[in-house]
Amino acid sequence: MYANIYISNGMLISIYHNLKAYFVSLGERFIKTKFAYPFIFLMGLIEAIIFPFPQEIFMVPMMALDKKKIFKIAGLSVLGSITGAIIAYFIGVYFFNSVGNFILQNLNLVESFNSFVNDIDNYGFLYVFIGGFTPIPFKIVTLTSGFLGINFFIFLAASVISRSVRFFLIGYLIYRFGSIALESFEKRINLYSFILITLVILGILYITY
Repeated sequence: MYANIYISNGMLISIYHNLKAYFVSLGERFIKTKFAYPFIFLMGLIEAIIFPFPQEIFMVPMMALDKKKIFKIAGLSVLGSITGAIIAYFIGVYFFNSVGNFILQNLNLVESFNSFVNDIDNYGFLYVFIGGFTPIPFKIVTLTSGFLGINFFIFLAASVISRSVRFFLIGYLIYRFGSIALESFEKRINLYSFILITLVILGILYITY
């Protein structure tokens, strides 16, 4: 006989914050060693595939520690994130080929799915760009992009642009104004995301029409 296990929302939030604090302290230890740059690249890679916390928890303390290397750190974060995004994309492709096709064929949903993919492909750049710039977990976007069959080159372009804008913008704010500016940016990121996404949509509409 097994005892019922109940985990409250408060307990889950507490576990999340404790894990986040642990990884922040881990990052702070690594950034003072010779492994700092491989570490920041590796965490960017893992964050794009499965890691539950944003790259900034490692990137920001490292930038604050050495402002002369802020843009090198941002570049390594972008490179790691894009490498991880490519891996995650093909994990999504493989999962679709091995499992997704089987499900669709057995449920007679192949034509409907293909129609859906054609529709999402028209907005694939925007979908990936939003995921790469906003607080939406990037790994959700990278994995589903492969699963849904979004054009790889559109996916890659949107990933490179969105992650570069996000990480280099954070780097610039720290370089120019310090950590206080970053706190202001984080509080208003939804507003900034909305403005940027609106500009991207207007740009796409202008080019299209």
